Amino acid sequence: MHNKAASPKKVRLSFLHLAAFLFVYLGNILLFLALRGYLFIVIGVILTVLVPLSFLVVWKLADFVTGTIFMEKDTVSIQNNEFAVRQKDDICVIFSIRNKSLLCTLRGTWIFTAGNAFYGTSDRHMLLLPVPPRGDKQFHMTVTVTELGRVVFACREFILTDLLGIFMVHTACDMECSLYVLPRQDDIASSELPDAYSGTAELSESQHKGSDYSEVTDIRTYQPGDRPRDIHWKLSARQPELMVKERTALAGSERVVLIALPPEKTAAEKLLAEGYRKIHGLITGQTFLRLLVWDNHSFSFASHSCASAAELDTAFCAIFRTDLQAHSSQMIQQYMRNCYPQLDSYLCLAQKEDAVQLEVCVND
Repeated sequence: MHNKAASPKKVRLSFLHLAAFLFVYLGNILLFLALRGYLFIVIGVILTVLVPLSFLVVWKLADFVTGTIFMEKDTVSIQNNEFAVRQKDDICVIFSIRNKSLLCTLRGTWIFTAGNAFYGTSDRHMLLLPVPPRGDKQFHMTVTVTELGRVVFACREFILTDLLGIFMVHTACDMECSLYVLPRQDDIASSELPDAYSGTAELSESQHKGSDYSEVTDIRTYQPGDRPRDIHWKLSARQPELMVKERTALAGSERVVLIALPPEKTAAEKLLAEGYRKIHGLITGQTFLRLLVWDNHSFSFASHSCASAAELDTAFCAIFRTDLQAHSSQMIQQYMRNCYPQLDSYLCLAQKEDAVQLEVCVND
C-alpha cells in the first residue's frame, strides 16, 4: 500500500453546475436592478467571493489528502510479508483516506481498479467519499476471491469537487494493495507417483561426457574462467557481451515436476487448482519435489524446492508474481532437453483431454 505521489494537478469544469451558478448570479443582478435592495448587493458580493474561495479550498485540499488500501490481517494469513488467502475465502478490503488540514469537501471521487494481475484482467470502479476536516474516512468492502492468482486493488487518481460543484481537481496518487489467492486444501489425500518410470523420474546424473548435475539459478555476465558450456548463446546474441548460466548443484533425492501451463485462462485455472492438490498429496506422502516453471522473461526455468505445504504455497506465490503468458510455451519439452540434459525423465503436470494428469516424460 502506498500514499499519494507528488504530481501535477488538473482542473476541469462542470458546465452544468457552472450554468446553474450563472443563472442564479444573473438572476440576483436582475432582481437588484428591479427592486434596488441592498440585500441583493450583499448576495452578489458573497457569490462573487465564493467562486474563487471555493476553488482555492479544493485546490489546496488536494495537497493534504492521502489514502491507503489495506486488508484486515485477522482474515488472511501472511507469508514472507505478503498476503495469501485461499480460493473462495472472504476478505475485507479497507479503503482509508486522511485529511491533515481543516479544509473539507462534500464530494471526493476515488477511481480504483480491482483485477487479477496473473490473468491480466481488471475492472474499473468509482468510490464516492466526503473528506472531513482533520479526520479519517474509511470504506469497508467484503470481497469473495474466486480466481487463483494475484489480486490487486489499486487507485491511481482521485477527484475533489468544490462546494459549488463547479471545479473538479484531478490528482494522481499511488495506492495499491495485493494478495495471492492459493488453491484450497480441502479433501487433499496422499498421492502416489505414476507407475511408469517411477524409479527414473528423480534427478540422476547422466553418464554422458560433459553432463552437469546442476540447475540454472541465475544469468550473469561472462567472467574469465567460466566454462564455455555455461554460455547462454541465445541471450548473448541479443546482448553486447557474453552471458553465462550460473548453476547450483541439485539434491539427488528430489523428483522434478514440470508445470506446463496452457495460455488459456480457464485451462490454466483448472490445471493450477487440481495440480496443487496432486503435488500437495505427493508432499504429504513424504516425496521431495522440485517444481519447474518456464519463464519467458529470463528465458529459463524458475525452480522451487518443495518439501512441505508451506514451501508449496511459496512456490505458487512466486508463479503468480508474473502473468500467465510469461509461463506458457509450446516448446517447453524442447527447453527441458536443452536446460536439463542430465535428467533421464521427469514428471509433467499437464492437461490431457480435459483432465489434469501427472505423467512421466522421457527426456530423450
